[in-house]
Amino acid sequence: MIIHPGFIKTGTTSLQDFLFFVHPQIHAFGHPHRSASDARISQALRRIEGFDDDPQALHRLLATALAACPGDRLPVLSDETLTADPHLTASIARRLHQHFPQARILFTLRRQDDMIRSFYGRHGRVLFNVPAPYRDRHVRFEAWLEHAYRNRPAGVLGVADYRRTIDIYRTLFGEERIAIVLLEQRSADQQAFADRLSAILGIDAATTRQLLGDQRTHGQETGRYVLYDRLRKRFPAAGRVAAHLPAGVRALGGGFLKRGDTQRVEFPPGWPERLGDLYREGNRKLAEQYGLPLREHGYAV
Repeated sequence: MIIHPGFIKTGTTSLQDFLFFVHPQIHAFGHPHRSASDARISQALRRIEGFDDDPQALHRLLATALAACPGDRLPVLSDETLTADPHLTASIARRLHQHFPQARILFTLRRQDDMIRSFYGRHGRVLFNVPAPYRDRHVRFEAWLEHAYRNRPAGVLGVADYRRTIDIYRTLFGEERIAIVLLEQRSADQQAFADRLSAILGIDAATTRQLLGDQRTHGQETGRYVLYDRLRKRFPAAGRVAAHLPAGVRALGGGFLKRGDTQRVEFPPGWPERLGDLYREGNRKLAEQYGLPLREHGYAV
């Protein structure tokens, strides 16, 4: 049994889409939710302990998922949302250990500044889960960073403290059951990455190389689209007018917005140093403990 609990924005979706859910030696469940059962498992694992959790329901869901796994396949529970809320990380890890004490744990990491930048581009630049007058408003990168920094260790800045989460799993499952790969290793040498991942999982490396290849998901939106999105949300009447344009015109406009350079935000002065101070000690300990080439790939160490 392999549990892959994240982290978010570290290439997890690519592994799920192009490896875990398609490799003939793997039986994957979790995220992305391919069935109602997968969604219920994810929700049950992330419930608040002592408030709305249901241990018996979780037990039945996990037992059903494992029973569906053919005997010649490796069961893999992959779900990066399990480590996406620092408030729930420890209780989720305990639940997983209770049900799968002999599981091996796989983590994927990404340099923190790139992970944070990517998270903002996909999830942070637009407000959500706020009262209606403020919903869908765009937030400048610097303002978003300041808010995230004030609210650490919760939120994405807390998630990016990889060592804290990995230590929770190491304490429960044992250091020998923890394996870590870097997204940067895949970019540097796709074949070596596929071979190492295959060795960790105990699956055929040639098939892994073929399936993964140079496959990627969740590319950043173009700068054109981000500007358009900001304007239509600031001036909703103009967006409603655009929605009534002829289909051909809208198709041309959509094609225009998808072309051009992808959105890439840059950190304001001083922020790389602030983030380095947050993560340097944890990164250094991870590098020493697990033999990770973090310095070689530009992590703060």
